[in-house]
Amino acid sequence: MSIVGLNQLARDLEHIPGLCERFASDPAEVLASYPLADQERTAVGRKDAAWLLQAGMNPVALRNLMVTLGVAHHEMYSEGV
Repeated sequence: MSIVGLNQLARDLEHIPGLCERFASDPAEVLASYPLADQERTAVGRKDAAWLLQAGMNPVALRNLMVTLGVAHHEMYSEGV
């Protein structure tokens, strides 16, 4: 688990103007800028909170990431969104 990379991504998406829009139009380009494993990139791209939690992502950072990406709380732990 790339804890630092995932936490930085979650923070950046919330605080860097325009990054969410860039992610929405080209997630692979944004994710390539972070030190993540391929499985982590896939999980973030799929908005797969269940996988990220199981893999060890901090629940608070995970919640912030998912909310920033537009995932409703009741959808967070379904099989990808």
